[in-house]
Amino acid sequence: MIRNNGKLSRTQKITYTSLLIALAASLRLVKYAIFGPVQFINFPGIFTILGGIFFGPVTGGVVGVASYLISDMIIGFPGPWTAVNCLIMGAVGFGAGLIWKRKDKNRISRTGVLVGCYIIMFAFDVVTSWILLVMIGWDVAYALVIGLLGLFIPTPASGGWMVAVGPITEFTTASVIAMLVQVLAKNRTR
Repeated sequence: MIRNNGKLSRTQKITYTSLLIALAASLRLVKYAIFGPVQFINFPGIFTILGGIFFGPVTGGVVGVASYLISDMIIGFPGPWTAVNCLIMGAVGFGAGLIWKRKDKNRISRTGVLVGCYIIMFAFDVVTSWILLVMIGWDVAYALVIGLLGLFIPTPASGGWMVAVGPITEFTTASVIAMLVQVLAKNRTR
């Protein structure tokens, strides 16, 4: 890889950003094609946080916004939730870039990434649900309670049978991120 003083060239950064967006959107589409709306992993969340960790806050933000926008448009479900998910996931990517900003990625704790990403993804689910419920006219406090409880009770989006679909989704997403951060950090230094 050609580097200028240890930094990626503009072309390389655009290429990596595009690749992360494509992976996030395409894997979300594959999951949707096979399993429908059943949640168990958040592919845009994985690649958004990876983009933030490895390429900085701006890349993380762009990947978050673009991956949800593109995949929702292709799936055919654009709506107010698209705007909410795009903006909040963009903030997640930007925040991940700020949180894990260190230059030596090998020194990032796998447990710290797992716990941090779990908390971030849990907050993402609660905040997006809360905002959407407030947008349709629910009371702010009631919407927050329902947004939080909705992660634990079976819903039509989880096939009506999965209990605690929110925590399961957050755990699988955070686990994949922690594993990939460790693998990518090791391979990046070679």
